[in-house]
Amino acid sequence: MPGPFSFLSRKKPTSLPFKDYYENWFNTLKNTLLPLLHQSLSSPSPSLLPFRRDLLLQHFLFYYDSLDQAAAVDVSQILFPSWRNSLETPFLFLGDLHPYLFTNLLRSFIDAANNNKTQNPESLDKPYQVFTAWINPPEKLILRIEQIECGLRLMVPSLISRVRKVQAAFIRKVAEKWDSNEGFKKKGIREAVKAEMEEMLDVLMGANRLRRSVIIEIVNAANVYQGALFLEGLAQFLVGFKDTALVGEFRRCKMMMMMDINGGGTHWGF
Repeated sequence: MPGPFSFLSRKKPTSLPFKDYYENWFNTLKNTLLPLLHQSLSSPSPSLLPFRRDLLLQHFLFYYDSLDQAAAVDVSQILFPSWRNSLETPFLFLGDLHPYLFTNLLRSFIDAANNNKTQNPESLDKPYQVFTAWINPPEKLILRIEQIECGLRLMVPSLISRVRKVQAAFIRKVAEKWDSNEGFKKKGIREAVKAEMEEMLDVLMGANRLRRSVIIEIVNAANVYQGALFLEGLAQFLVGFKDTALVGEFRRCKMMMMMDINGGGTHWGF
C-alpha cells in the first residue's frame, strides 16, 4: 500500500516494496545468519567466528543502506512503517530502532555478566571465551562506550530539534495558504508537504548514519567474541519482536489498561 505522501516520490518505486524487503531481510537474519553465528559461538574452534560476525554486521549495515534508498523513494513509508507491530513501536526513533538501544543493550550484557559471577564456566555448554566475554571488561572498552553515549546525548536531541523545526515550518506554511482560493490552497499545501518530506528525508538519513556509526563503533571497540555476542543479542532482540505469544500478551495488557482507564479503574489521587 503506498504511503500517505507517495505522490511526492522523486523516483520510480522499486519492484519490491520495503515491507517485503524487510521480511526477506528479517528471514535471512533469523534463519541463516543468526544460527551460523550461534554455531560459531558454541564451537570450541573460533576459526569461522570473525567471518560470521562480519556477515551479520554487513547484513545490518546493508539494511540501513536499503532503508535510505527506500526513504528517497517515499520517506513516509519509513517514517510510518506499516510492517512494525505494536511491540516494536515504542522502540522506534525516526523509522527504526532508537540509537540508545544499542548502547543500552551492550550495557545490559556487561551488567548481567558481572552481577552473576558465581557460575562455573566448566558447567556451561559454551566456550570459556564466550562465558567470560563481558566479565571485567577492559577500561578501554568502557571508555569507548562512554564516548559513544556522550555522542548520542548530543546527536539525538539535535535530530529531535530538527524534526520540531520542520513540523513548525510545515504548519506555518499551511496556515498561510489556508485562506487562499481552492487552487492556491492545494498548490500551497502540496508545496509545504513536499518541502517537509525533503527535510524529513535528510533528518531520517542523519538518524540512519547515527545508527550505522554506533553499531560499527561498538563492534570495532570490542574483541571478536564481544562483537559477535553484541550482534547476536541485537539480532535476537529483533527476532523477539516477532514472537506471537509475546506480541499477543502485550496487546492483552494494553487492552486491559485501556479498559481500566475507560472504566474508571485508575485512580490518580487528585
